[in-house]
Amino acid sequence: MHDEIGDIERANLRFRQVVEAAPTAMVMVNNLGIIEMVNTQTEIIFGYSRDELLGKLIDILLPERFRHQHPHHRASFFSDLSPRAMGTGRDLYGRRKDGSEFPVEVGLNPIETDDGVKVLSAITDISARKRMDERFRQVVEAAPNAMVMVNKSGIIEMVNTQAERIFGYSRTELLGQLIDILLPERFHQQHPHHRASFFSDLSPRAMGTGRDLYGRRKDGSEFPVEVGLNPIETDDGVKVLSAITDISARVKASAKLAEHRDELERSNKELATFAYVASHDLKSPLRGIFQISHWIEEDLNNGQMQAIPEHMEMLRGRLRRMEHLLDDLLAYSRAGRLEGNVSLVELGKLAHTIFEMQTPPEGFTLETDNDLPTFSTLATPLEQVLRNLFTNAIKHHDRTLGHIHLSAKLANKHYYEFSVTDDGPGISPEYQERVYLMFQTLRPRDEVEGSGMGLALVKKIVEAYGGTTSIVSDGKRGCSVRFTWPINIEERLTRANLTEAKL
Repeated sequence: MHDEIGDIERANLRFRQVVEAAPTAMVMVNNLGIIEMVNTQTEIIFGYSRDELLGKLIDILLPERFRHQHPHHRASFFSDLSPRAMGTGRDLYGRRKDGSEFPVEVGLNPIETDDGVKVLSAITDISARKRMDERFRQVVEAAPNAMVMVNKSGIIEMVNTQAERIFGYSRTELLGQLIDILLPERFHQQHPHHRASFFSDLSPRAMGTGRDLYGRRKDGSEFPVEVGLNPIETDDGVKVLSAITDISARVKASAKLAEHRDELERSNKELATFAYVASHDLKSPLRGIFQISHWIEEDLNNGQMQAIPEHMEMLRGRLRRMEHLLDDLLAYSRAGRLEGNVSLVELGKLAHTIFEMQTPPEGFTLETDNDLPTFSTLATPLEQVLRNLFTNAIKHHDRTLGHIHLSAKLANKHYYEFSVTDDGPGISPEYQERVYLMFQTLRPRDEVEGSGMGLALVKKIVEAYGGTTSIVSDGKRGCSVRFTWPINIEERLTRANLTEAKL
């Protein structure tokens, strides 16, 4: 019997030694909530001496606002005895002797004793951890991009203000939701696989490297994003902190840069062609002038004065051709500049005015549809296009009587399509691309007056305003030149001016 009592006392002593050596505060209470044992850490953390705690209700260590609930929680524990964390899902606080409060975690363990079941509470001061958590939240909140933290199941546990602003959701609308809420629907099926892949190999990385990533706002609109993934170790396991950057502006700038690059390449190619062809076509009349000057010199030396007037007329013809060529070169260099004043244009009236100003041969007529639009546009470049098309139709006609028809229709919600159709000899399909090149004519220069710049000028002007040109002809009789023109040219001018301002 004596040995048995000795064993019990030794066991109790070892138990007390273990409790005393614990790195956390240890408090044992009975079913009435009376404190029966504390360790040194309890004295240190709560600021009471051991004598001040023993025999007191556990409520002495609780903030007053929690004391009325505690008997109920204690009774609930004693009705279902098992080790557990206290207040799971709730913030718990201890109260020091000086009245100050601090956050705690509490583990409850039932202990069988000769006096009945007791509860041993392991109390940990988590103030330092809370401060770290708060600093972490402050850093996340201050981040310049959207920050979203999710758990292994893809549930959103934290977002910052930038995430609310970029995605259009409030914080309460996001917390507790699957991350899929921020993804376009077409990516929902793949995302769990990608998430599992990340958790199987935890390391900071960019998401979706080599793929275009998109976010989805509350209103359903999508936008391009870059996403950086970072694993975060927490007491609840590993989380993923995603840094999400809206790269819409960068994508637009990149597209605009590509557009400018393509335009520059086109301009460089055009400049090379321009230089080569201009040099060739300017030299041709110059060679003619040089040759005629020799003929005149020979006429003077040989006394053949009667041939001089004819040669002088040929000389003046070559000079006129050079003058026309230089004028057309100047017009081409200026064509397509996005500038000028917008005015209301009544297209039918404008077309007839342009046609009459060309002083067409007596047998040529212009017909316009009755429903041609009246709209606000840049009148000058539109006049240039129509004038060149009318002049071309007249100049290259093979008969003394000719008919030109101007019609219009909606190409789409942004552009009209205009057609200038004649009943001339037409253009064979194999030559329809060639006629858009500078200085290209399908008939010898001596047979037709002009530089061959008409359709090249038309193409350049139309494309400068975002339009397109095309030719419809069987090459036997008749030709229709079609071009599109912006319905709202002011919008295009505004975009062009904004782009230039940014550059």
